[in-house]
Amino acid sequence: MIKKWKKKSSKYLLNNKIFKMREDLVTSPKLGSDHSVWVMEVPTWVNIIPITTDGEVVLVNQYRFGMDKSSMEIPGGMADLNEDPMEAAIRELKEETGYEAKEVIEIGRVESNPAIMSNHTYTYLALDSEKSSEQNLDGTEDIEIVLKHINEIPDLIRNGVIEHALVVSAFYFYNLYLSNDKD
Repeated sequence: MIKKWKKKSSKYLLNNKIFKMREDLVTSPKLGSDHSVWVMEVPTWVNIIPITTDGEVVLVNQYRFGMDKSSMEIPGGMADLNEDPMEAAIRELKEETGYEAKEVIEIGRVESNPAIMSNHTYTYLALDSEKSSEQNLDGTEDIEIVLKHINEIPDLIRNGVIEHALVVSAFYFYNLYLSNDKD
């Protein structure tokens, strides 16, 4: 049985508005040896699959600094402190795309990267999405809206057009939602 590791000490190495980087000194319960580990304390993340009444998914193509290239994704971002994840997803949808939905449903939650990160990513489905306003982007966002029919999504993933792991997991949750709906 896996036992919890004892934390002997902890110190912050970096603290900014996106995340905090922490170094912990921990003791292995199995070996009794000490090890340094690093943890990113990250806010809750959200993403949302907006689908129009015509069955089109509202995708966002945006530049991602980590990979130094553009990335085809669904709208998403960070929840503000004490913000409900669903409200954050609805806000991100409107800010990034100008779309709003008649119905929003939580369809999944994953640990973003439990090896080094402390947060979860929530996935929502936005049904009957319609354009209601212009985008309201922040200074680090340059987002192109791309509409693709929901039936095209598997090929976009298969062909590497959509590579973002959390977006791929969101469409997995969408497929689970559809299969549960048929039961």
